[in-house]
Order: sequence, then structure tokens, then C-alpha cells
Amino acid sequence: MANKILSPTMLWGDFDESLPTQCTILYEQKDEKKVFRRIRFFGRAVGDERVNIYALFGMPLNTDKVPAILIMPDASLTADEKLIQRFIERGYAVLMPDYRGEWADTENYTIYPESISYANYAKAGRHLDFADETAKETSWYEWTAVARYCVSYLRTMSQITNIGALGLKMGGDVVWQLAATCNELSCVIPVCSGGWRAYSGINKFGDATELKMDDERYRYLAGVDAQAYAQSVLCPVLMLCSTNDSRFDADRAFDTFARINPDLEKTFYFVARYDGHVGNTGMNDLDLFIDKHLKGRAVFVPSPVEIKIEEDDGDLIARIKFDPNGEVKYCDVFMAENRLESAYRNWTKCRLKREDGVDERVFYLDAYKKSTRVFAFAKAKYSCGFAVSSKIAVKKLDAKYNNQTEKCRIFYTSADGTDSLTIGKYDKNVMAGCFLDSSIPAVQVMKGPFGIAGATSIYGLKTYKIGDEKYAPSENALLKFDIYCKKPAVLEITATAYLSGVAENYVCNLRLPGGERWTNHILSAKDFKNAINKPLVQFCEAVSLTFTSVDEFYLNNLLWL
Repeated sequence: MANKILSPTMLWGDFDESLPTQCTILYEQKDEKKVFRRIRFFGRAVGDERVNIYALFGMPLNTDKVPAILIMPDASLTADEKLIQRFIERGYAVLMPDYRGEWADTENYTIYPESISYANYAKAGRHLDFADETAKETSWYEWTAVARYCVSYLRTMSQITNIGALGLKMGGDVVWQLAATCNELSCVIPVCSGGWRAYSGINKFGDATELKMDDERYRYLAGVDAQAYAQSVLCPVLMLCSTNDSRFDADRAFDTFARINPDLEKTFYFVARYDGHVGNTGMNDLDLFIDKHLKGRAVFVPSPVEIKIEEDDGDLIARIKFDPNGEVKYCDVFMAENRLESAYRNWTKCRLKREDGVDERVFYLDAYKKSTRVFAFAKAKYSCGFAVSSKIAVKKLDAKYNNQTEKCRIFYTSADGTDSLTIGKYDKNVMAGCFLDSSIPAVQVMKGPFGIAGATSIYGLKTYKIGDEKYAPSENALLKFDIYCKKPAVLEITATAYLSGVAENYVCNLRLPGGERWTNHILSAKDFKNAINKPLVQFCEAVSLTFTSVDEFYLNNLLWL
């Protein structure tokens, strides 16, 4: 079978999931409402050995029947107790395995036989991104096999009714494979998993660079990549993605979605400006979707928004169309310019031009007069509470439009609200490395001393605006901004440069005196140093600017001098 190109059907057609799982409870905690366990059970056979799966399990008590969610975490993480507890409280049984395997300073993990040691994420090597023999000799095959036996384990429990699968980041890639090869699922939700891993570093709307094809690439594309499985998915799908995901090209995410059988219920949502994370709206979609497909509740799931970029009476506009079966409560259109690397795009909200009937609206795309390409996507929230998005549309600009804009050296004031700002770091108040704490607004504008407002976030603040040609600094420009910080603190400012396809961080640590006052600061590019203390040459090399501190701060009036 070596060097054979295996389709999903060929790869999984003879998979044996009939072996007994033989669960062992390592730890159990009960209260009046729920039970929580640390467990071990067996996975697939590898010769005379079995994969020994470690997992966390919990479920509500005092109920005869309960739906279940299988959660596949990101491959670099293990099971997350906080996320499990959240879904137990919402009335679900939850199984979340560790599939990353052996990990430093970790006592409990899934144990793989030595012959497939590459199933341990830390030892994956080429088995992660290459199919050197067949797709079966990859980490992904072993991880999906773990997921298959997780479903088998859930099916041994008489209380379990419907089963859904939630996959986070690389766990989402596993769930794509599971959804196409396991007929026991009632729905799946891949999160921040858009497929096309083989195309890493090749932008969809980039230059003429093409994927260099050989037998190995054909094997990987046919038997590993998520888009190969999307067309064979057997159950309803909610796809949640982030527009600035650094792990894959967000422009390709909708291509994967489009491959899903149109006869299945499916929908799509983009989280604007986030990098591999989901906030309140996406989590609300998730809750509604699983309530419908696992609990049988009546929930209207809208189709994705339709979008076209075109000219309208001399203006560059985006025309969007809603699902006519639902009532739209609000909608937004976001625009970005020129940047081919989707992870570094500056997404800004667009102005409404007019409403065309009940189900169509037209938004201005106020592009910079020297921009050569514009990107746009739309999102809409319906009265049922569900929010959906469109694909990312693109148009090359080869004409002049009435609403084109001039260059600007001011790239943020509090009058902009939270537009063009996003989270600086995802290092706290995050569940399973993916879901933000819904009780805390991610970015907000608050009043500081003298009633002057500024932007603030417990996660820090980031803007991609400095990577836009409209706001790009001139040679030897200085960065000026205002900061309010009540007590003395250190503000870490990071300029991320992107040259020759490689991102590099340059950091400036600024000591703030504190006090009930705004202070203004002026920095040069040479104030920012990389890991080997080399200074940033020019701000125009940067694609993003990030402000973080352990202490609360407010930011305002960013501009170039």
C-alpha cells in the first residue's frame, strides 16, 4: 500500500471500531447536579497493542436521557475542564480526550504504541504535514481514530442520545475527518479550521505562486486535508472561523464550506479581526446550533449572507442579500485593502448607502485612491439570535470611484470607537485556547481623566491599520499616541514586521508614571528591538501594532509625525 493515494473512503473503509472500549474511572467527583470523571478507555488496535485513551468526562445527573458533545481540543493542548463544565451546565454530557499524547511534566495523557509514536504531537515530525507513505501513516489518522473510539465509548452509555462533535483549531481538522467517516453524529462544529493545510504560505489571491504537486502532495490533499472530507460530511455543519487567523488563509475557508453537500443544513460565521479565537456571537451560534440538533429545539439557522462587490452610480459598493426566511436585526460589512496575507488585514466597518427592499442592502466601500484591490465580507444577525457571514469577496480596482479616499496620518482616535481595534494577546480569560470569556467585553471605549475617552481591553489592543497604504508612515516617521494609566506600569508595544514572508516582532517597553492624567508619547522605529536587540529600520515595515500591560490602560490619538 506504500505510496498509494488514498481517498477518504479508501482510507477509512476498513477501519475497525468494534473492539470493546473497557473504560476505567481514575477519578470521580459528584454533587447534586453533575458528575465529573477522569477516565481511560481503549482505542484502536495496533498489532497486539491498543491505544490507551485518556479523557475527561462529565454529565448532568437526575436525567434519564442526555445529548453528548465530543470536544476535540487543539493538538497542542489537552482537555479543558472549564469548557467541559460550561457545557455540562447547559445540559450536555461532554467527553474531551487528550490526543496530543506524551507531554513534558504531564502525568495523564493518551498512550500510543511505540510503532505509531508520531501520534504524540511533540514527536509528530513530518507525519503532521506530509504523507510520505500514505495518509494512514500520519498523525491525523491516529487522532481521528481516537475520535472514532470516543464516539464508540459514548455509545456504550445508555443515557446518551444524540452526539455532536466540536473541534478546535487542529481539533477541527480531526472533526472534518470524523464527520465524513462516522455516521453516529447529529452535527459538527469545526472552529478556526478552514482546511487547505497543504497550501500553507500560498495566499489564495496572491501572485502566480502555485502549490508544487508531487505524489506526496496528492496523498496529503486526498486523504488528510479537511476540504477533501467536506464533500463527504454526513451531518449538519456550523463552521466558525476568524478573519485574521495566522494558521491558515481565511480566504480559503469558504471554499471548504462550499464543498459540503447543499442538502445538509450548513451555515458559516466569520469573527472579525480575531486570530484563531471566538467571542460571544460565535459561542451563541454554537449554543443555538447544538440545541437544535442535539436537543431537538426549534431554531432557525440562516444561510450565509450573499455578497457582491460592484459599482453603483459611480461608487464602489458591496451589495448584500439576506436569507429571505428570517428577520434581520442588524448587519455589518467589513472592508480591507491590498493586503494579500489574510492574517494581517485591517478590517473596518463600512457605511450603509441604502436598503434595497427587505432582503438587500448596499454599503459604501470607501477604498484609498491608490488601492489596487479591495476585500469585503458581511455578517448579519437575525431575530432568532443566530448570526451568519458571507464569504470574503475580492475585486481588483482598475477604475476611479466617487467614494475613494485620501491618505491619512491619524490612524485611531476614540471617535472611531472600537473600529479597527482587536485583542492584543490571547493569554488570559480564554477557554481551551479558543473561546474568550463571554462576561468581559473584548474591546471597549471608556472615559478617562477630564472626560476624554480611550480604547481599553484586558487582553491588550492591536491594530492592523498601520499596514494599510492609506495610513502607512512616511520615511523616518515618528509614532505619537496618548495613554492613561492610573498607576505606574510598563506598557509593552510590539511592532510586527512582515518581510519576505516572515513575521518578526520588535518590542518597546515604555514605563508609565501613572496618575489621573493623559500622557503623550513619541517613539521612533529604532526604539523597537527584536530578540537579538536589532532595531526596527522603519515603521513602514510593520503590519500591526500591539499594546499590552498587566495593568489597565486607555489608548487614544495614534498618529504619525
